[in-house]
Amino acid sequence: MTGAGWKQTLPLPLTVQLQWHASESYPRTIPLEDLYAQIDAPPGRDGLPAVIANMVVTLNGEATIDGKAAPIGTAVDRYILRRLRVFADVLLSGAGTMLAEDVTAVFSDGEAALREAAGRRPRILVALLATELAWDEDVLRKRFFTDSRFDRLIVTGDRPSPPQVRRVEALGVDVVRVDSGPDGRPSPSAALRVLGRREARLVLTEGGPRVLAALLRDRLVDQYFLTTSPLVIGDPRALAPIGAGVTADGRPLLLSRLSRYEYAFRDPTTGAPLIEAYDRFRIVYPAR
Repeated sequence: MTGAGWKQTLPLPLTVQLQWHASESYPRTIPLEDLYAQIDAPPGRDGLPAVIANMVVTLNGEATIDGKAAPIGTAVDRYILRRLRVFADVLLSGAGTMLAEDVTAVFSDGEAALREAAGRRPRILVALLATELAWDEDVLRKRFFTDSRFDRLIVTGDRPSPPQVRRVEALGVDVVRVDSGPDGRPSPSAALRVLGRREARLVLTEGGPRVLAALLRDRLVDQYFLTTSPLVIGDPRALAPIGAGVTADGRPLLLSRLSRYEYAFRDPTTGAPLIEAYDRFRIVYPAR
């Protein structure tokens, strides 16, 4: 099962439509380059880095097609992914995302210049939260382990053995142990403290669904960027963008919209008029 292939068949548009904004006039047409031209987030709590999340879903709420998010969305969604990475110090993902899709973050010269202009290093740190490190050679040939154009870190708990840690470190990947729960998963708060000690101010997470849920459950995510693409798969095995409870007591989180942009296009195969939407939300946590 594959996506619609819009990333390959549709060029980037010159403009998108600003449909709603909390502090700007709307509706109006804006140049694509003005979409998320600057990303700021309030400082994280307790001295931790700020965290923002970016996900893409179908209109049916599916975050994966055949286990991968890449087939969903148009080139604009891909543009947003790269734009958010430009303003982040760290790209934080779960090991499941790396196993399913790999994780990499390499910038063009222009993007590296934008990072430096924003006070960030030209190279981003890609960090994985991993419970286990017992990976075979096929996994260790993924770009996360072999591409030296970005910095790499694995934050894990107490389960991996010393030989497993040394095997990964031999590939030039830093490994840091932090507190973990009974399931062996590393504590998100402890992971952010590690990133803060590495001078991270803004952390971007792109999932997976369990990592995003854990960050939300610990009240660590400030803003949520969500692309909704106009297709439906209907795969009962497909993952949702958030894969577990977001609060310990079952109370809901609220998503307070900060902006909404839209890209109107025609499907190259059928000619059907379609709209992909890009929402930015502030997370509102329930009172303690």
